[in-house]
Amino acid sequence: MEESRFKGFERELRNKVFPHLPDFVFNDMYGHEGIKDYAVDRTDDINKIGLEKFFKTDEFAKSVYDRYNLQWTKKPVVLELEWEDIGPEERKFLEDKHKGNNPNFLMDKYREKIDRIHNTIPKLGQGDNEPVIFKMDGDKVIEILGGRHRTFAAFLDRETKEIVKDKPIKIKAYVGVVR
Repeated sequence: MEESRFKGFERELRNKVFPHLPDFVFNDMYGHEGIKDYAVDRTDDINKIGLEKFFKTDEFAKSVYDRYNLQWTKKPVVLELEWEDIGPEERKFLEDKHKGNNPNFLMDKYREKIDRIHNTIPKLGQGDNEPVIFKMDGDKVIEILGGRHRTFAAFLDRETKEIVKDKPIKIKAYVGVVR
């Protein structure tokens, strides 16, 4: 795929494969899931079978399609969440990262990021934040697709940096639910 075709690819992907995504969600997905780079590598295959079929049959592309093929809120909503409203797998991932149990994340950089979030978003946890992106099943957040650090930081005590499990937070989010 040529550089001049990236905008065309982005537009076609938005219009044909992900027309149901709010712009904010699409832009986050497009910027963070590695779709553009992957499409460049697989241009010949995409051209042979078409973009829509490619995203429903190629293993990587289908995994992205399946993660985002949800019923989305058109605008962000403010949710009131308790720690237990975060699904167990997502909670475990966040807790392990926070405790330094995940060797893929450097603790110094992680702590700097949490501190920066707390310092730059003073009302975090009160519903006045850049939206995060949640995949939900009922009232449970089963996957945080965008804004994982901000979501987790909202649950942390600003002084002790301990998880506050008994006090709900308010957080602005785009919400996708299984169709």
